[in-house]
Amino acid sequence: MMLSALLVILAAAPAPQVRTETRPMMGTTVTVTLVGGTPKKAREGFDAAFSAFERVNQVMNEWRPDSELSAVNRKAGDGEFVAIPEDLCAALRRGVQGAEQTGGLFDPTWAALRGMWRFGTDLTPALPDEAEVKKRCALISYKDLEFAPSTNGGERGCQVRLKRAGMQLGLGGLAKGWGVDQAVKKLRGLGFKNFFVQAGGDFYAAGKKAGHPWKVGIRNPRGEPYSIFAVLEVSDAAFSTSGDYENFFVLDGKRYHHIIDPRTCYPATASRSATVLAPSAVDAEVLTKSVFILGGQEGLALAEKHGASAVVVTADNQVRVSPGLEKKLKRLEAPTP
Repeated sequence: MMLSALLVILAAAPAPQVRTETRPMMGTTVTVTLVGGTPKKAREGFDAAFSAFERVNQVMNEWRPDSELSAVNRKAGDGEFVAIPEDLCAALRRGVQGAEQTGGLFDPTWAALRGMWRFGTDLTPALPDEAEVKKRCALISYKDLEFAPSTNGGERGCQVRLKRAGMQLGLGGLAKGWGVDQAVKKLRGLGFKNFFVQAGGDFYAAGKKAGHPWKVGIRNPRGEPYSIFAVLEVSDAAFSTSGDYENFFVLDGKRYHHIIDPRTCYPATASRSATVLAPSAVDAEVLTKSVFILGGQEGLALAEKHGASAVVVTADNQVRVSPGLEKKLKRLEAPTP
């Protein structure tokens, strides 16, 4: 009897499908990328992730008169505590913690300066009145954001107030990262392990894509809008970049931009860009602006002190990199002078 050999060819399993959805939200674009899952599961994931940003926009947007944050701002200086939801309370406490971590370089009461500095291509470049800047600058103090003592076993909920008239809260330096982190929690709760969430310059990369860590680029500060000078592989970590190229004007040959040093209330001068890799998006967002303000080795030291790593392009176009990232960072070219 002739026995014929049976050849079984096992086809390689198809790569998990990658799905991406982008929506304009919170004054920027929010992008969610999911790896694997059925179309129905992906739709559930997208809806859950974007709902996290919708909640942040509803509660923490100081530009919306109907937000809970705006309610606190309207009561500044009148002595009355304002009841706020627990998620806003947690975000404000994290903002105070960030201020303490950075020696006040990050301060959620920066918004006392709102309207003083105006950046936009349709505006005539102009400096604000120096005396008014000094007056408003004196109102910036996270220590004057007060939380009511908890009573009756906490049944009253969270209540806050701004101690002085003219103070204002602004969570623009934290809210996008908060939204990213909340979206990450929702996606993990649904069982997703490999995904990417981006809100403006804030990212979180979970797991892998096609078996490899996610690749993110660091923008060339003086290059074209989509040019990058370095690439970094990221997995289960957050990544945030702040640069002087995002909102700025040039007057008499000097660049003025939106990253304000709360010590002077004028644009910070030590850096062109700062990128921070951290465990959470809020950590990264809080630290990146502070690292930008300090610049150079001092900025790197601040990031490393709080369990993060950084890449800084200094004002004189030198690239400074945390030791932990030196071997992971792939430099494509030198930043444009």
